[in-house]
Amino acid sequence: METPEDGLYLSADEAAAILGISLATLYAYVSRKNIRSLKVDGSRSRRYWAADIQRLAKPKNDVITTVTEPPRVAASSAITLLTDKGLYYRGQDVAQLAETASVEEVAELMWQSPGAFGDTLPKRPKAATPLLKAYAEMHPVEKAIALFPLIERENPKAYDLSPEGYARTGVDVVRWLAALMVGAEGPSTQPLPTFIVNALGVDSAFEDLVRQVVILSMDHELDPSTYTVRAAANTGVTPYYAAIIGLAASRGRRLAYSRGETVGRLLEEICTAHNPQDPVLQRYREGEAIPGFGSNMHGVADPRAQSLWLTLQDLFAGDIEFQRLLKAAQIAQELLQQPPDFILLLSFVGRKLKLEGRELALPGIGRVIGWLAHASEQYHHQTLIRPRAKYTGILPD
Repeated sequence: METPEDGLYLSADEAAAILGISLATLYAYVSRKNIRSLKVDGSRSRRYWAADIQRLAKPKNDVITTVTEPPRVAASSAITLLTDKGLYYRGQDVAQLAETASVEEVAELMWQSPGAFGDTLPKRPKAATPLLKAYAEMHPVEKAIALFPLIERENPKAYDLSPEGYARTGVDVVRWLAALMVGAEGPSTQPLPTFIVNALGVDSAFEDLVRQVVILSMDHELDPSTYTVRAAANTGVTPYYAAIIGLAASRGRRLAYSRGETVGRLLEEICTAHNPQDPVLQRYREGEAIPGFGSNMHGVADPRAQSLWLTLQDLFAGDIEFQRLLKAAQIAQELLQQPPDFILLLSFVGRKLKLEGRELALPGIGRVIGWLAHASEQYHHQTLIRPRAKYTGILPD
């Protein structure tokens, strides 16, 4: 009858013989080489997991076996470079792109598809109007998650997953999302900043600010939401579903964008307080984190925040709420040695554009552009990945 040692487990002598080492070395390997073992009942001896021994075993030619690492999502990417001193899309400085490029130009750069933004719009599903009416009180992200499968079904070109097809459908996804974010009836072929400003009914002077925010928000390398999108894209999902997955992941409580409500509450207190430094000081005295400060991943300063901060100083120099934000930022800088986070400045922009309850709508539009670039890259440059997990649970008898 076969015993456990004959199958899943090996005795100490058998394991040492296979590895060509002494028993003393075997015992040292248990912790150093992650060899799992099981105590033999009624004895001081142990049995050793055969798979772990085979993993470390030398082949007959005495050359050490190289354990091949399972393929990973986004082991490499040519899209975004995140450094201590700057952020680069396809090798181009993001701050410079935000100064001179259009949203459409940067999206086409990210997607490597010049001329992707054309003059045609996707077919509108018949169910779109009643669905949007029924979902009138829902957040735009929830509307997008519900509506995108209907739009995809109405537009079969979405199933063309070639690089060009991915970009072409990506345009439709972004235009529809922009419409939902600003409460428009449907998408438009206008330049995105123009469409957004017109739909919101705000001063046209904000158009360049909208352009800058969307560009700066497109990508931040392999953050959790982008990783999630890439993992799904590897299976071959369409651009609509890649966007749905990213939007769903971005609502997780651990992510920066999910902390937008917390940052928004602090911003509301700062903009309405008699002394705008009080909300910051109160949290500091009570030992609480000060949302909107201190989450910078860059070694020096977040280049996105630096770029946007300079624009806000010029555009809102005489704005009372911005003057209050300045005072709050000064005390936070003194206490934490940290400038305002990008998300705080984005929330302020949303506030000034009267995007109540959806202050992060503009960066959300930008992020979808970045997700689709990653999704296309992952799908076209990786075969189907089936990673393995390192089991750490109870071993079978």
